[in-house]
Amino acid sequence: MTKLSDLGYFFDDQGVLRTEKDNEPFKFTTQEAYEELGEAVDEEIFRLLEDKCGLDKKALKPADSKEDDEDLSFIFVSKNIKTAQKVLVLMHGSGVVRAGQWARRLIINENLTVGTQIPYIERALSNGWGVLVMNTNMNGSQAEELKYSRTPEEHADTAWKTWVKPSEAKEIYVVAHSRGGYDMTTVLKKHGDDDRISKICLTDSPWFQIPKTCERRTAPLYVVNFLANGSLEKYKIGEYRAGKVQNLFAGTKIHEWSSHFSIDACFKIFEEEFDEAKFAEILESAKFLVLPREERVQRNETNDEEGEEPKEKKICV
Repeated sequence: MTKLSDLGYFFDDQGVLRTEKDNEPFKFTTQEAYEELGEAVDEEIFRLLEDKCGLDKKALKPADSKEDDEDLSFIFVSKNIKTAQKVLVLMHGSGVVRAGQWARRLIINENLTVGTQIPYIERALSNGWGVLVMNTNMNGSQAEELKYSRTPEEHADTAWKTWVKPSEAKEIYVVAHSRGGYDMTTVLKKHGDDDRISKICLTDSPWFQIPKTCERRTAPLYVVNFLANGSLEKYKIGEYRAGKVQNLFAGTKIHEWSSHFSIDACFKIFEEEFDEAKFAEILESAKFLVLPREERVQRNETNDEEGEEPKEKKICV
């Protein structure tokens, strides 16, 4: 498999893709070269997930299967995935993206922070949570299907049954981008009565629906969709209602940027303990976290003091 270094590229300490020859940012030349670079970026992200984030690459197959791993898809899980009290599941969208990515274009043209799932992974791990990174687009080729991952839906179901369902987690959180919301819907059709699935944050995913399976739940399921459409004022916060998705503004009108802009709001929802009565209050606070910090201060909707320096963000590089 071609490495970034073979193509003369590397990610600098800010996560920006640069040429080894002259330290310049990426510049598009041909579609063929771009696609070759994209595949090398995939491999580099896989390496970062293992070497820098400490995740384990696991062949996607039932727990009791003895099949050859070479002919299977794979996912990434944290070392505490089986025992952590809280687990975060990350689901990307459709297209060329693979495990650990939100948008290949952003990784190549911007940086690792905005284009990858690494900031979500780091924050979850720092909280002591377990992490599962799905790889739903890795289904094989036209000539060969990957067993247990023939479709994104099958991939998601296999990963859930093998790693999430048997875990000791008391609470399960999900971030699903774009078509990942549809994949999560298919998971809920089979597993939606699991009360441990407590909070789902969608990033610009119009395809998500809460299935009837969830009607058998005894605990509330909180679902918030951060949409790259409209404005902060467009979406009104309401009281919690079972079977209803709360829509909020993602802080951007560009689809592939929605996960990056929504991260602080997502973790506000995940990290806060609340009940149905407090749901609207938490969202009222979380909805402003999609904005740039300066604008949050101007709106007086942040707990930070006005003169405080922003905290340094860690990135796996």
